[in-house]
Amino acid sequence: MAELSPKSPYSGQEAIPFWRDGRVLGVLAQVIFVIFVLIAVGWLVNNVAQNLTTLGESQFLCRDGSSSFRCAFDFLRLDASFDISESVIKYDPSNAYSRALLVGALNTVKVGFFGILFATILGTFTGIARLSQNWLVRNVAGVYIDIMRNTPLLLQLFFLFFGVILVFPAIKEAIQLFGLPIYLSQRGIDLPGLTFMPSFGIWLAFIVLGLIQAQAINIYLSRLEEKTGKERNRLAWSIGSFVIVAFIGWFAASAAGGDNQAILATNTTRIREFGDIAEQMGNRLGIDSLGDINSMLAAGTLTQEDIDGAAYTVCGIRDDASLVNLTAQLKSQHIPYTVDRLGRVDQATEAYGAGECEIYVASKSTLAAERNLLENPSSHRLISVPETPLRIDQPQIEGLNFVGGIKLTPNFAAILIGLVLYTGAFIAEIVRAGIQSVPKGQSEAARALGLSESQRLRLVVLPQALRVIIPPLTSQYLNLVKNSSLAIAVGFPDLWSTSYTTLNQSGRVIQVFVFVMGTYLSFSLFISFLLNWYNRRIALVER
Repeated sequence: MAELSPKSPYSGQEAIPFWRDGRVLGVLAQVIFVIFVLIAVGWLVNNVAQNLTTLGESQFLCRDGSSSFRCAFDFLRLDASFDISESVIKYDPSNAYSRALLVGALNTVKVGFFGILFATILGTFTGIARLSQNWLVRNVAGVYIDIMRNTPLLLQLFFLFFGVILVFPAIKEAIQLFGLPIYLSQRGIDLPGLTFMPSFGIWLAFIVLGLIQAQAINIYLSRLEEKTGKERNRLAWSIGSFVIVAFIGWFAASAAGGDNQAILATNTTRIREFGDIAEQMGNRLGIDSLGDINSMLAAGTLTQEDIDGAAYTVCGIRDDASLVNLTAQLKSQHIPYTVDRLGRVDQATEAYGAGECEIYVASKSTLAAERNLLENPSSHRLISVPETPLRIDQPQIEGLNFVGGIKLTPNFAAILIGLVLYTGAFIAEIVRAGIQSVPKGQSEAARALGLSESQRLRLVVLPQALRVIIPPLTSQYLNLVKNSSLAIAVGFPDLWSTSYTTLNQSGRVIQVFVFVMGTYLSFSLFISFLLNWYNRRIALVER
């Protein structure tokens, strides 16, 4: 049998020239690309070196007067010497540049956090409304989306700031929305806020215990369902158990918090315990029930001058929890009062000692120490004030401004509302597309099982739509944080605004830009990490 020739059937053909050989051309292309990259990097490094030389040694001055790259960020220890209108943490112009930059970064975090939260809520509801069977709801949502998506964000911010917020009425004529304690004025938006009392820690422990108990009951009932095949109302039992524990914890914390706060009053006020405050006010006004004050004012049997003359004068520390607690209780009992809000304890003690106020409110330990500093300590009585873990601090006009509650300055309100409206429109389209990506058979099956429309969306459609929604939603969250740099246009001191001021004053251009880019990069990576982790959790696992 003849042997097969080892010779390739193509061996007789002429070899392909290297300039036509695809493998050789691929290698050459990669080599050329690497050469271009090296040339570009070399040019960039050379350009940076030349710019550093142009900037001079002043960019890298050390504290001893020498110049070195290791001293590039030493300027952060110098006094910032500029004011910042809003700050999450305490800030003073005498603080260092490092703290000023930290304030700007935290302001950006505040805008980003609340912007993402409210934009997600707005976008989700608008995206669902976009698919509504109701003609009006569907078209209103569509018009909102089209306007927001097709107009520049900067233009929207200017319109909100100069055309809406700054044309609100003055403080005395503030708009009150729907009769609620929400006020719109040229000074911004004032909302009710929650104030945590010292006993809140005790209540928080009960809340955590209630959550653990609710989860344990849910697991127990779930296993019981598997064994018996009988459905249990796990949600109702879990929520009910949590409410009971939280309810008990509220009263336990309130009882334990009776010795945290107090008032200081002279013996001449005849106030021996907290309940005497209302009784003595009734004696001052000559009425039996303080709840009749408004009706007596309307009838003319009592004048506003009478009430103002009888009102208690209260001294306290500005934004202190004890002051919020006391004024909330005085208001609930219809007791007239005026407040002198001081910045420090020594100022409040001095005002009380000078007779500028009848009642001095603070923590019991503070008042006990301050009473010993008064001229005649025995003539001042220390009276405990009842306490609950939480108090709703409502805004009210005192003098020429609102006090209490949460204040959204015009600058912060403009950037927050602008980002929420703008980003919410894009999120709405993402939600709409995600819902429409779920096969119609899933909705038909849900309806066949008797689920309501809300149950269909919540239990069947949205959980599946999230797998489509999350990836583009991540991009919108990142865009919102980066777009927050436009806050400089409405005067809000975010990261870029404070960094720009720092750059102008210190002259450290490179260092400031490195800090800004690094901070925004950190924000983006953190958001991406969280959403990518969540995306992996809800991803379908195929066998």
